[in-house]
Order: sequence, then structure tokens, then C-alpha cells
Amino acid sequence: MSNKPSAKAIAKLNASILFPAIRSEIIENPSLFAIRGFFIFNITKKTVPMTEWYLLFQGFDAPAVVSQKRPVLPKAKRDEDPIPVAILQIEDSDLLNFMSGGLTGSRGIVSGKIKIAGAIELAEQLEQIFLKAKGQEKTLAYLEQKRGKSEKARARL
Repeated sequence: MSNKPSAKAIAKLNASILFPAIRSEIIENPSLFAIRGFFIFNITKKTVPMTEWYLLFQGFDAPAVVSQKRPVLPKAKRDEDPIPVAILQIEDSDLLNFMSGGLTGSRGIVSGKIKIAGAIELAEQLEQIFLKAKGQEKTLAYLEQKRGKSEKARARL
């Protein structure tokens, strides 16, 4: 029996809804995201690794990438440093709180809800990225939609 989570289990994750919503905002407003950095999100559920999401920002050199498939990092040009990499491990429910603004990055790190490796200074920019990508609004809209579905399900009972 495989330890790999099923596609159905991954589809039910908050991350599977929120990252595509963030992707659409980044595509619509690329000038807001003129940073260079690569974020790897290890999403867990009850400490079990479930999936990974990748955010690659290349400044104005190329469009940003938000994907579950690991993108190929571009080679650094002669006069620039390689793209910094930040690896974050976060529970799916804590990701929801983080994107909605209920959990700040510093509080998440101190409490152990967000674990970071790699370029810490890059990871510190994540809250601003989510704010620019309207993460709070998209997360709250998602929660409203989710609540509406729950209420409809209860009404059928």
C-alpha cells in the first residue's frame, strides 16, 4: 500500500483552492511581483506530508510561476546572484489562517506552525506577496463559499 496521498485527498486541501486563486491574481497583475525568489511549500495535514506547491518569481525577466509541478530554475546571469530559495512547511489549516491574515508570519514561525529553511529574508516577504495577490480577500471568499456548502448540506439532512 502506498503512503502517497490520493488525488482526491489532495483536491480537498485548502491549498488546492487557494494557490490557484493566488496564481490568477499574479497573472493579472505581474508588475506587483517584481521580486526574485523561489518558494517551496510543503503542505501537511496532521503532520503527514500531502503535497508541494511552488512559487517562482523572476522579477521582470519572466512571468511568475505558481504550480504543483516543480519549475526549472533559470541560471543566474553573470552579474546577478542565483535566485534565493525559501522552503516552508505548513499545515493546510494553518495555510488558511496565514493567507487570511489570522496568522502572521512571525507568529507562525515562533509558534512552530510555519517552519522555514533557506533564504529567511525571502520568506519574510511572503506576507506582502499574499497581500498584493489579494490572499485575504480570496481566502475569505473561499471560506464563505465553503460555509455556504456546509449550510446547504445541513439543510438537506
